[in-house]
Amino acid sequence: MTTSSSRLYRNKKPLRDIVGEHLRNSIYDGTLPPGTRLVEQELAQQYSVSRLPVREALRILHNEGLVEHLPTRGVVVRTLDRRQVSELYDLREALEVLAARQAAARVADGAESHLAATMKRAGEAAGAGDAAAAHAANSSLHDEITALSGNLLLAETLEPIVGRVDWLRRKIEDFTLIHAEHEALAEAITNGDPDAAATAARHHVRASRGRTLSGLFE
Repeated sequence: MTTSSSRLYRNKKPLRDIVGEHLRNSIYDGTLPPGTRLVEQELAQQYSVSRLPVREALRILHNEGLVEHLPTRGVVVRTLDRRQVSELYDLREALEVLAARQAAARVADGAESHLAATMKRAGEAAGAGDAAAAHAANSSLHDEITALSGNLLLAETLEPIVGRVDWLRRKIEDFTLIHAEHEALAEAITNGDPDAAATAARHHVRASRGRTLSGLFE
């Protein structure tokens, strides 16, 4: 049994979710780049599971837009074109602006925010040139803003979109630029200013869109 497969059996989650998480992380970190074939039998052998949880995991990833089924190749890691990336950012902008506005409104009503501590970690990572730690802290900031909004459906809707965007931008984005944009966003929310928070979120997503499209297609 491989190290990865032995970990599966120590995890209490359903096998489809565990296999899906492993594959998702491999797509996000570039281990499985766009165009890679994902063969059920090979993956089942790799994880020492039957083909059923692998098939179910691939169905989940397909629903998230991370893989696609091609008639001549089977299931492959999805390659996105410029239009699809732009549409992802359209959705992300609408939802993150809403999350920022609602989070700031809740802070204004007395909800407690821990964004300053997250920004401190991100700043320390950026200052040290630790891209992995900076990315983790910046991703955590978005999760905390969504949670602070108090909108559970918004959190569920945003999660796969943010995951797909992060998959694209983590190879392109300069985390020092992201940190500066996040500082403005966190400050507006911490101050309980919904309009300023919405403006900062919109600016951040549009700047990220420009950098991602430029890095991928120009």
